[in-house]
Amino acid sequence: MAFSYEEKKDNSSKYLQIFNGGKKAPIFKTIIHKNRWRLLLSLLLYIIKDSPVVIVPICTGNIINIAQDVVAGKITDGYWWSIAINAIIIVVSLLQNILTHTLYARLNDNMLRSISAGLREAVVRKLQHLSISCKSDMESGDLQWKFLRDIDGVDNYFSTILKLFVPSIVTALVAFGIAVYSNWTIALFFLVVIPLNVILVQLFSKRIQRENHDYRLANESLSRRFSTMIEMLPISQAHGLEENEISSLDLEVKDVRSKGLKVDYTTALFGSEMWVVSSLISFGCVMFTIFLAIQGKIGIGDVVLYQSLFGNITGRVNTIVNVVPTLGAGRESLASLSELMGIEEVEDDTSKLHLSEVKGDVAFQHVSFQYPGSDKDAIKDFSLSVKAGETIAFAGPSGSGKTTIVNLLLGLLKPKEGEVLVDGHDLQELSLKDYRRHLSVVPQTPILFRGTIKENITYGLAKYSDEDVEKALEISNCTEFISRLPQGVNSMIDEHGGNFSGGQKQRITIARALIRNPEIIIFDEATSALDNFSERSVQEAIAKATQGRTTFVIAHRISTIKGADRILYIEAGHVLEEGSYDELMAKKGRFFAMQNASFSAQEEEKKKMSEYL
Repeated sequence: MAFSYEEKKDNSSKYLQIFNGGKKAPIFKTIIHKNRWRLLLSLLLYIIKDSPVVIVPICTGNIINIAQDVVAGKITDGYWWSIAINAIIIVVSLLQNILTHTLYARLNDNMLRSISAGLREAVVRKLQHLSISCKSDMESGDLQWKFLRDIDGVDNYFSTILKLFVPSIVTALVAFGIAVYSNWTIALFFLVVIPLNVILVQLFSKRIQRENHDYRLANESLSRRFSTMIEMLPISQAHGLEENEISSLDLEVKDVRSKGLKVDYTTALFGSEMWVVSSLISFGCVMFTIFLAIQGKIGIGDVVLYQSLFGNITGRVNTIVNVVPTLGAGRESLASLSELMGIEEVEDDTSKLHLSEVKGDVAFQHVSFQYPGSDKDAIKDFSLSVKAGETIAFAGPSGSGKTTIVNLLLGLLKPKEGEVLVDGHDLQELSLKDYRRHLSVVPQTPILFRGTIKENITYGLAKYSDEDVEKALEISNCTEFISRLPQGVNSMIDEHGGNFSGGQKQRITIARALIRNPEIIIFDEATSALDNFSERSVQEAIAKATQGRTTFVIAHRISTIKGADRILYIEAGHVLEEGSYDELMAKKGRFFAMQNASFSAQEEEKKKMSEYL
């Protein structure tokens, strides 16, 4: 049964749309647009809560000018009332800061936390929906860096903009506006000297941005190399290559250190020069306003006012220019995330057919596939019709196209030509998410995580019973070794299943596949890495698992494929032979030669082992 519907969007998928990256929906613009009303409210609250910065100097200047006029005899009465009014205004403006600053901080913090959570959720969802070809092209170290460091960098970027950059611009503009209203001469002085800071920023900004870019790339390279080193630890230790790995990683660490020091040096030099220039300009303002006061063009109180305004402006400009390195690093993190979020090669279930049940009929109709960057087809004009409940085995040399066929069936790859049909439906027209709920895959290398056996078997299942677990364990031949464990099915599995044998891990993986009661099950070299004793246990589990299910098996060992309904011998993407095991052996063709070579190799191995013993 199949039906079509418009998929409902939850909050998570909305974030995936919002943080989509690329030219059509850049992350920065979409975040600003989504939070535009909260940003406007934040700006209003900031203006109110920060008003003492300009109100206090104005009122203080008024009080000083009143006192100056009283001393000069220009005012003889009523001045205490004027002083009191200015004092009350100062007190009220300061007290209101308690409430408005609290509201401002709460609003900004909630907004920043929401942005951060939304980004992390969007990255996770993006990775889950990326096509297999995209994932295979991306290093795990790069992805870890983007998820951990780049999102932190974006958090810091928006925090700097909201809490420092925008507030500094607003305060500087308000202070400059008051200076323009009060005295054009002072305003022109401000206008002439302040651009010196901006010029200094321009001299450093490109250099800072370039060095932050180089530093980010070096860190990503180190992260990739470190991930590779962790994966290769058993190999490097087994071959005595520890020092080689240490030396190789040490070069990456030194490169990160070198590029990091460049960023630190440039930032330090930038900050030092900014401080010197700002101090000189501030001293120049004092001298200029005192000169005007001596000339009688402004009052002594105005000197305090303009010095305070100038201090506000230069201080805010300094804040703006000092956060340039932070903003540069943040923009680099933003660009890095945009690279990921802008990838359009995703699996889209919108307007697809959703299968509520799967019978298990599979057909490949003249299917061809070519990997990107290759000039040869991995499989060419491949056709196969499989009835529900059949077991099909693929045999052939490495690189012949066996795994490509399975990945096409899983929907991880799309045919260049032809169609893959499931119960008569073209796979490209189906919701892959729903379709894959009817499949299970047992990979060559068991994938287990740290947790109980039960947690590993029931991974991803919302509903299951203890009977379901017991049945899966029984069919997969797990009961015999789990029953000997003190905690049984609640026994812990170490990371990657290190406390279990290869055969035990593979049988747990088969149990995980079976508890889902799939209509289609795939075994990808499930016994290739096992010894003969372990292979027999797993083979028995496979035999039980295939009953009543459409089964596809990739294997080299005779015992694994001998009971298949049909065996396809594949070379260079072409099916050269097809039939039952006995039929293919009777033909004495390619499959026969492969099996004899395999048998001879096994006998030679046994002979060497017996001589060694």
